[in-house]
Amino acid sequence: MTQSAETIVQQMCDEATRRGASFADARAVETVADSVLVQDTRANKLFSSAGFGMCVRVLVDHCWGFASTDTVSRAGAEACLNEALSLARASARFVEERVEITTPQPYVDSVRSVGRLMPEEMPAAEKVRRVIEFEAAGRSAAEGRIVNSIVSYSDGRQVETLANTLGTRIRTETCRSVLAAQMVVSDGNQLQRAVEHRAIVGGPELLLDTSADALSVRAARKAVDLLSARKCPAGNFTVIFHPSITGLLVHEALGHNAEADAVCAGQSLLEGRMGQQLAAEAVTIVDDSTIPGAYGSFRYDSEGTPSSRRVIIERGRLVSLLHSLETAARFAVAPNGCARADGYDSKPIVRMSNTFMERGSVPFEEMIRGIERGIYLQDGHWGYVFVQKGQFICHAGRANMIEHGRIGEPLRDVSISSLTLDTLRNIDAVGDDFEMEMPGTCGKDGQGAPTDAGGPHVRVRDIVVGGHEA
Repeated sequence: MTQSAETIVQQMCDEATRRGASFADARAVETVADSVLVQDTRANKLFSSAGFGMCVRVLVDHCWGFASTDTVSRAGAEACLNEALSLARASARFVEERVEITTPQPYVDSVRSVGRLMPEEMPAAEKVRRVIEFEAAGRSAAEGRIVNSIVSYSDGRQVETLANTLGTRIRTETCRSVLAAQMVVSDGNQLQRAVEHRAIVGGPELLLDTSADALSVRAARKAVDLLSARKCPAGNFTVIFHPSITGLLVHEALGHNAEADAVCAGQSLLEGRMGQQLAAEAVTIVDDSTIPGAYGSFRYDSEGTPSSRRVIIERGRLVSLLHSLETAARFAVAPNGCARADGYDSKPIVRMSNTFMERGSVPFEEMIRGIERGIYLQDGHWGYVFVQKGQFICHAGRANMIEHGRIGEPLRDVSISSLTLDTLRNIDAVGDDFEMEMPGTCGKDGQGAPTDAGGPHVRVRDIVVGGHEA
């Protein structure tokens, strides 16, 4: 990011104050990204992109105005400021609920989170070669049953410069990379699919540090094993969540409800429940963006608030939410660094970072011992939450029966459905282990944000399992 960009964002804040804004911030963002996709032995997609733009946000007469441009120039910035001021003043005539913000402390800092290698330090041809090797190894491990194989890799670098009218000036440079393998196999009667992925704060060292056995080969072998797994029984069961399923639960079912903008909009089951006992006493759930190296970590959010460790549920009790400057003012609390924007053309909104359940004290073997007939859910890949209704659905890539206190035969096609608060209350054992290996991009309001999720094994009573056999 050039010095001119830093100068321009500061000048726009100064000009916004002169023209009557009670608060304003401006961000300039530069991104460079590469991606490779190999499908069915062919390297058929190699994509490179670059973007450079800025935005201005103003608070005038207790109303927001926001505008962006795909250029960083004095003329473009002034046009943004003019439009943002005009939108805020126009809104003031119609908006009944006036915006207040918590006045943030100013910070001046430069942050660099880039890993061992910069994306440009590995030639594109080398990235393609390594992705081809991953795909070939996965196909080979599929025992001749492969029908579709996809391995993809992407890396990118982003530089964001932020200034506001209170004196904040922050420059943040971040690199992230993602590597994923999907293998689809068939026995002539059915198709089964398995996915493995890795993501880091860093660059192409991910291609050097990840083995085919841990990625594409593992995905292929899991898919082949699913061909011989029996269909999942349907009904109500005691289930054990693998940490990846626990991660899905805390992210999808609770985390989105804990985003304070959803609470303000009347779209969260947590509205009006602060201080209430919502989960079993053994349950503590945290969102923490300060964890070194974690995929969802960052030093400052897109409003310039430092990141923090936020305890949402403590020993079963709701103790806090995730906040922006605006929602913190509405709840009369301190902002906790959760306002993030996906690029220069997006406004900061409340987002999760690394969301997890803290480890408990129960060994895995002890959890299983008391179950006569239950299900062990693994490989949490996707879920969906109906935030207002407090319902969630979760799909497990793999599962096993639990019979007479032991892990039994493998299962396939497993989904669970439950009410969020019922599930949290019905947790009767929290494991003494911990895993947070679900890096990815969380979508909300058309924006994506890097996140991670996890936790320990947990045991839950009376979960509805969808399957094909009684």
